[in-house]
Amino acid sequence: MNETRQLAEFIAQTNYTSLDSATIQAAKIAILDGVANMVAGSTQELSDIVGEYIKEQGGTPTSSVIGWGFKTNAPSAAFANGVFGHCLDFEIQGFPPTHGTSSCLPAALAIGESIKASGKSIITAYALGWEIQGRLREASAANSHPALHPPGLVGPFGGATSSAKVLGLDTQKTLMALGIAASRTGGITANTGTMVKSTHPGNAARMGAESALLANKGYTSSEQSLESKVGYAEGLFQGNLDWNILLKGLGESYRLTNPGFDIKRFPAQVYMQNPIEAVLNLREHYHLDAEKVTSITVHRRGRGHAGPIPQTGLDGKFSVEYCAAVALLDGKVGIDSFTDQRRFAEDMELTLPKIKVDPDGPESGTVVVSATLVDGTTIQDECSTFRGSAENPMNESERTDKIIDCVSRSLSDSDTQQVIGQLNNLEDLDDISQLMDLIGKASTVRS
Repeated sequence: MNETRQLAEFIAQTNYTSLDSATIQAAKIAILDGVANMVAGSTQELSDIVGEYIKEQGGTPTSSVIGWGFKTNAPSAAFANGVFGHCLDFEIQGFPPTHGTSSCLPAALAIGESIKASGKSIITAYALGWEIQGRLREASAANSHPALHPPGLVGPFGGATSSAKVLGLDTQKTLMALGIAASRTGGITANTGTMVKSTHPGNAARMGAESALLANKGYTSSEQSLESKVGYAEGLFQGNLDWNILLKGLGESYRLTNPGFDIKRFPAQVYMQNPIEAVLNLREHYHLDAEKVTSITVHRRGRGHAGPIPQTGLDGKFSVEYCAAVALLDGKVGIDSFTDQRRFAEDMELTLPKIKVDPDGPESGTVVVSATLVDGTTIQDECSTFRGSAENPMNESERTDKIIDCVSRSLSDSDTQQVIGQLNNLEDLDDISQLMDLIGKASTVRS
């Protein structure tokens, strides 16, 4: 039994030249999306709390807290930036959903900045962090308890992997980092819809960074943290981890390209993407507005986490009814759609009761939306593969529009263009500090 060591060997022995061009390109697209999420997320209300908290704790100023204009130690920066990266629920999603970016990219960037790592190092670290946590997620999905949130279960391994790679740890020290990370897993699904949810990837990034830093200094852990009879697989999945999924074909292909990932068009849970697009389709095709509607029924599998009356705008990201209502009312769904101001606006309060969910919709994942109008007419539209999904990908222009919308919420137009330029050519960046100096500037919303 040496499954943990096999992973450690793969991580330690893989370098930038091991990656094929498609994986490198996919990693760059994902990293650009991830940085944009962190920058936009740094402007949110909950990020004000996290930023102030990290600032009060102090720390050796080696790594930038994005959007805040100060530096702290790498684990603390990774935590803050991980929270920022996840709080919008706008980051890419893999298969099964894992929130891989906000668990591993903030750790790689925080440590990378502290040692002036190259862009190639960040690309490699990200690809490997995504790979390991994605494999762990798929290998455990059939036996994962729904009360445990996936980023808390597998994210610390992604953070540790990306951090170990940036630091250049050998197999033994990488093995130790994975063992330390195995004891840092957790996070409950009950906190979905609250500020705490975004701390699950934030904690994964922080604990991953800390695991690698400790291992680099000689801190030890179990060499069989995954496969031990009292280890990770046994403790969290009753020993039912699919080792074949976890280990077969390591390095032959990468999960960033196979099975790939969805890029979210709307800053809401991935399961809300099809319902939102279906309502937008209905609105556009029939020139619809809320005043013409008596009722709307969303036919889909399941009701959604938050239910029909979300408690906050943030909670609305997980409510089918709210997502449908904001799409119907505004004809667009963006970052500002999920503020408390929008959630409790008069027109929203009037529209929410009109939205119903039929949880026995198509098994295919297609969402069908039917509306009854005030004149008695019934109309219908649907969405099966939302724009941005792996099956219906965005083009470069659409991706860039999303990035500009996110980054420009914190940075000037000129800085926004510099950030995009550096990330589009990340493999040519000799020192990641150049990027971090830009996105680490105090946000225009608080400067």
